[in-house]
Amino acid sequence: MKKSKGQTIDLLYVNKAENNKKKTKTDKNKKRPSKKEKTKAKKSKNNNNEKINLDKEIIIGLTPKPTENKKPENKKTKKNNKKSNKKNKTKPKKTQKNKTNKKQTQKQKIRNKIIKWVVILLLIITAITLFMLSSIFNIKQINVTNNSKITSQEIINLSTLQTGVNMFKTTNKTIKNAIKTNPYVDDVKITRNINGTITLEISERTVTYMLKLEDTYAYINNQGYILEISEKQAEVPVILGYKTPKDQIKPGNRLIEEDLLKLQDIIKIVETAKNVSLSDKITQIDITNTNDYILTLSKESKTVRIGDTTNINIKLGLVNIIINEEKGKSGEIYFQNDGKAVFREEV
Repeated sequence: MKKSKGQTIDLLYVNKAENNKKKTKTDKNKKRPSKKEKTKAKKSKNNNNEKINLDKEIIIGLTPKPTENKKPENKKTKKNNKKSNKKNKTKPKKTQKNKTNKKQTQKQKIRNKIIKWVVILLLIITAITLFMLSSIFNIKQINVTNNSKITSQEIINLSTLQTGVNMFKTTNKTIKNAIKTNPYVDDVKITRNINGTITLEISERTVTYMLKLEDTYAYINNQGYILEISEKQAEVPVILGYKTPKDQIKPGNRLIEEDLLKLQDIIKIVETAKNVSLSDKITQIDITNTNDYILTLSKESKTVRIGDTTNINIKLGLVNIIINEEKGKSGEIYFQNDGKAVFREEV
């Protein structure tokens, strides 16, 4: 009978096993082999293994081990690996550059946004100004209120406002300054309406005292502003003994500091005189000496040496009593050191 390939391989393995058993028995009985014998035995084993390669041969009943495909590393692959390692080492520098680039791009974005909004605002402002300067806002009517001393036409002429001209062409400051060139004007309130009307609300200065010049009078108010030079005498007290130079007494100018301080005392005396019904009777006030103010009551034909402004209420009260007691008599009222009021009749 013919034997198959599988049967022949089985027989080989059986014979080999039996031979190995016999060798082990004989090896026990024999002496230990020398070094040369060991090397020969190793060579013979290697030869036997070369004869039967289990990896290449197919053996029934045994499953072959999966072979791992290990490619030999070439020189090129090693070089590539080295290059990749170098690249990996230099990666942090790239990350830093990326961060700086990101920061720069963010700053550029912010700048672009700012420029964009500035341009938009400029466009809006220009559009509004062009619209405001159009003929829609032309002046149709000018109204003047609260004026008594100055005429409305005079104020309109000073303002340089004209009908048919754009109301936003001139600023409030320029209009105010132009109107305030008149000394009687203290302040101006300007109101602009969309319907084309402008209202000028005037607050005027009022004449409260006069400065006696050679042949004329200079009208002043409580703030010491010179309002007008006139030949007519107004129904207000005349101030004598002032120190302001005559060449400075012009409409629009103001009294010097020394006279302004004395003016505060005069206002105090006159305001107190109102409480005892004497203010209308005062026609002149001499301010030459601050410690000895002299009041002239022309209607009563009397002068009052009031002294300074200390205890002014008591002093004017006593003056009022003497005036009522000495009716029709001309003379002088003065105060002693103890504060007592004395009337000295004129002989």
